[in-house]
Order: sequence, then structure tokens, then C-alpha cells
Amino acid sequence: MSKLKLLLSFFSVTILLGIIFMFQLLNPKLNTIHVNEENKEGIYISPDGEKSITVYFNGGLIFHNDVTYLGVYEDSTSDLKKNIFLVAPSVKDVRWINNEKIFVNGIEIAIDDSYDFRNE
Repeated sequence: MSKLKLLLSFFSVTILLGIIFMFQLLNPKLNTIHVNEENKEGIYISPDGEKSITVYFNGGLIFHNDVTYLGVYEDSTSDLKKNIFLVAPSVKDVRWINNEKIFVNGIEIAIDDSYDFRNE
């Protein structure tokens, strides 16, 4: 009987680890999402001309059938580049409020912060 319990425990742990792995694979963190340069939708330059937000069509996170857009912030003075926002299902309005904040689909985002629609 102890061999059966050991076998059941092994399968339970294997299934649990598989679920955790699939969740991480299908739900990547904002800072780990990679973009395809061919999917560039637009570039928005800051008022001072030193920063930019490039918006990419991401093609979805889960099974690549849902639609998301990823905003990548770049600072030409420091070579900083980071994912700053993830929105779905569309990008209707992207604009700079000032050199420190952007406005995306009615959401104000500071450039030292980020926004991910999945965290709402």
C-alpha cells in the first residue's frame, strides 16, 4: 500500500508542477514579454524629443488568439528600454502628457511605473 501512496504523491506533485509551469508560460510578466519588430504599430516621441514609446501588436498572450498591445519605453539619453504597458483589445489613444507621464486609452502612466490590464 505504501508504494501506491508514493506513486499517487509523485503524480500529484508532477501535475501541480505542470499547472504552475503552464500558468507561467501562458501568463508572462510584463517585463519578460518580447516583441517582434515587424509588429510595430506606432512611435510616440516625448515633448523633449529624448524619450519614446513604441507600440507593438502582440498577437495575444494565451494561445496567441487574443489581442494585446505592448508599449515599450525608450530613453535615448540613458539607453533605458523597458515594457511600460500592456493593453487589450486595442490602442485607441497614446500621447505624452509631459516628459514624465503618458496617457493610454484613458489611463495615465508615469514613465517610472507600468500598467498591465491583467492586474485590474
